[in-house]
Amino acid sequence: MTAPSFEQAVLHMQQGRPAEAAQAAEALLHAQPENARLWHLLGCARLQLGRADEAVRNIRHAINLDASNPAAHANLARALLAMGRTPEYDEAEASIRRAIAGQPADPSFRQTLAEILQAARRYPDAVAELRQAFGLAPGNPDIAATLASALHLAGEADEALASCDRALAVAPGHVGAWINRGNAHLLKGEVAAARAALDRAVDLAPNNTLARFNRGFAALRQEDYAIGWADYEARHDRPFARLPDQLDGRTILIDQDQYAGDTFQYIRFVLPLLERGARIILSLPARMNAMLRVCFPAHPRLSYHPMGTPEPGHDHKVGIASLPLLLWPTEPFAAGRVPYLHAPDEAIDAWRRRIRRPGRLAVAINWQGNPDYDLDHFRSVPLSHLAPLDAVAGRVDFFSVHGGEEQVEQAPFPLTPLPRDCDADGAFLGTAALMKACDLVVSSDTSTAHLAGALGCPLWLMASAYPEWRWLDGRTDSPWYPTARLFRQPAVGDWHPVAAAIAEALQFID
Repeated sequence: MTAPSFEQAVLHMQQGRPAEAAQAAEALLHAQPENARLWHLLGCARLQLGRADEAVRNIRHAINLDASNPAAHANLARALLAMGRTPEYDEAEASIRRAIAGQPADPSFRQTLAEILQAARRYPDAVAELRQAFGLAPGNPDIAATLASALHLAGEADEALASCDRALAVAPGHVGAWINRGNAHLLKGEVAAARAALDRAVDLAPNNTLARFNRGFAALRQEDYAIGWADYEARHDRPFARLPDQLDGRTILIDQDQYAGDTFQYIRFVLPLLERGARIILSLPARMNAMLRVCFPAHPRLSYHPMGTPEPGHDHKVGIASLPLLLWPTEPFAAGRVPYLHAPDEAIDAWRRRIRRPGRLAVAINWQGNPDYDLDHFRSVPLSHLAPLDAVAGRVDFFSVHGGEEQVEQAPFPLTPLPRDCDADGAFLGTAALMKACDLVVSSDTSTAHLAGALGCPLWLMASAYPEWRWLDGRTDSPWYPTARLFRQPAVGDWHPVAAAIAEALQFID
């Protein structure tokens, strides 16, 4: 059998056969273990095969043998980025900057740097790099579309739309440009225009999950639930969620396929499934199970399973965020079931004795969501923007229910931190009791808001001008939570008017 050549291995890569390229490179390395080009090729093949850890090791070895190849530094950066771990971003950035220093005219290197900067949530820096990339390759529709995405994340909707126009002028069928156009319109609050752009993206690529997922967001924000819930299934690579008509005696495993707030919002739909005779296994993080065993109604056919351990036997498995789809339209919001979470009375009473002062309001407040969420910078509120709340400090006691790196000492109004042991017995368990002991919960769009709504607490939501679909548009109420009142941000980036409106409204609460 003839041994493969380096050229044949490269041809395998060029023709989209990374497994064959890797096999050829490995065979050649037996005879040439110090060949940097082969180690680099092997790493690139493994990166395409989804084996990023191995790719990093292979390309690092290639660079140790010969550090003069800019492409090797660029591909090491791409492999580090593919690992998806924040600690790798600094090394990835250093590696791609070495590639740029060696070959500054290659626009793909600056695109990679921009991807790394976006992953690190450094959106303005990503925009700057993509502008340089576009300057190196003017008229390149891929770069223009990627620049539009970065501009959208940086909050520059008009510039994002202009960049989409440049991409679509060259490539009218560019799916990414249509997706980014839709998202830029959503950022501007132009939901109908966003839906039209995202419909076009889906028409062009019906199987593109990103197009469908983004159209699902737009459709849900329009209250078009038939399309919205169906497209929302594109959030993961699972089969489309389905359940049989007859559930009596069937075992359904429901797992947490998104974040804690989503679980608080959608767990209400477990109740009608139990009423239809199903046996439910909730597969959730262990600390979430500990909280829900206390706060969610017990049932003989409801059990809990620690997510990440071997799954028990079941007839059907669905993500908890698929339950609205499966129960629509018989239980459109299940708002009549609120409250469906209940903090223990003794814990609520203990908090009341601990925090309540005669003649003063007690307000639980959270301003910060999960910083790992791509759009968190649009929904979370800088503490400094809450300065208007200081005007009511003479009659209101504010208690943080943030629970992360609170930095309450930086608050521009008196703010009591959340005790570190508050949730020692289960995620959000003490927080739930604390919120029920207060007169009111004020929150940005985060898990705290969903927990407060599920508990039936009076909830004042600080809603972004670029809202998540579930808060809809223009409304001051929520179909999901009857006790919620929405205070809407007039423009992206400035929360002072929201805080001022809340401070004024607090003046009228006895």
